[in-house]
Amino acid sequence: MSTLNSTKKKSFALIQIGAFLEYFDLYLYIHMAVLLNDLFFPKTDPYTASLLAAFTFSSTYILRPIGALVFGYLGDNYGRKSTIIITTSLMAFCSFMIASLPTYEKIGITASIVMILCRMLQGFSSIGEFIGALTYVAESTKPPHSYFYTSLVAFFTGLGSTFALLVGSVFLMIDQAEGWRTAFFFGAAIAVVGSVARTQLRETPEFLQEKKQKLDQPPKLRELLPNTQTKKYFLCYLGVECLRPLYFYFSFIYLGQFLRNNFGYSAAEVIQHNLFISAVEALAILMYGRLALKVYPLNILKVRGLLFLAFALFLPTLIGNAANPFQLFLIQCGLLVLGEGVTPAHALFLKAFPTIGRYTQAALAYATSRIVTTVLTSYGCVFIGEYLGIEGITGFLILAILIHLTSIYQFSKHHAVESQSSAPLRRVA
Repeated sequence: MSTLNSTKKKSFALIQIGAFLEYFDLYLYIHMAVLLNDLFFPKTDPYTASLLAAFTFSSTYILRPIGALVFGYLGDNYGRKSTIIITTSLMAFCSFMIASLPTYEKIGITASIVMILCRMLQGFSSIGEFIGALTYVAESTKPPHSYFYTSLVAFFTGLGSTFALLVGSVFLMIDQAEGWRTAFFFGAAIAVVGSVARTQLRETPEFLQEKKQKLDQPPKLRELLPNTQTKKYFLCYLGVECLRPLYFYFSFIYLGQFLRNNFGYSAAEVIQHNLFISAVEALAILMYGRLALKVYPLNILKVRGLLFLAFALFLPTLIGNAANPFQLFLIQCGLLVLGEGVTPAHALFLKAFPTIGRYTQAALAYATSRIVTTVLTSYGCVFIGEYLGIEGITGFLILAILIHLTSIYQFSKHHAVESQSSAPLRRVA
């Protein structure tokens, strides 16, 4: 961080810590779902259990589009700082509720309903957190450093996911019956600390300057939504982001169940196994961020997408021939390293949107990609896997990769044309 002054270093540290804490809380249930679904939902046959797992996974994303509109409006009107403080506080509240919730055995279907509501609220708040943190960093730095620092936000969210697995594993080893509650109480406590710490943030200069110029005309929500000029970037960002839910579900949920069914893993062993692949994903994000200091981010996305497409073609053979958990571990690492979403090009996509409206439009594109692809992924993997097996799911993955690549090339074309058309204006200025 030698390119940053002391004030920015402090702000960025608070942003990264907050992203870490927020995604620790968000992913704690996802990674422990293999255990918690048995506690908060009625016991059923394996197929119905798969549908329940799909529902708990997708429920996290149901309210995200609404969260994008709410937090986007707040972020574009009142600032990035206040919005990410609100989201961290809401995440802390939900974690506390989950930690305190009696199981299905004690209060029946009420436990299932409250759990789903908590997961929906966590997803609702997380959209404001991630896009808010990315926007704050992108507006506070310039290329190529903005590529690295926005990748750091993604890295710390990945680290939060890894730490959730670590804490969950440790507390389950200490207390197999109630250790998960301690993990959620721990998550609630550190989220409160993160909320308090973020009150020291300063608003981004770019937002303050733009807001000052439009002080007499505060934008209404419809003015913040995509228009004819920004719709092309909105659709590109949506398409690029559509890939992550699928490879994430494939890696952690589907293959996690594969470990239980084919290798006799317990729930605790699956969580421990996923801890290591989550750490690999976090390191891959950091590596891509460092690489973006030397290589243009869109070129990284293009090469990685093509390699992922080639890898996906061999997935059925690789999984079918996996003779032990380590071989499956290597396959999971390949999925996570080659399928790493938008990193390190977050800043490029965000800066394509206007300053006032950036938060709303980016959040809405991100949220829409998640709700659509997560629902299709979670239920699609269950139904397609039931009738077409791993080949059907791989076909689904290949389709998502093709959409991902098409969106990258379209954005690259639009961005290049717009950059060339604005270059003379910059020279005249």
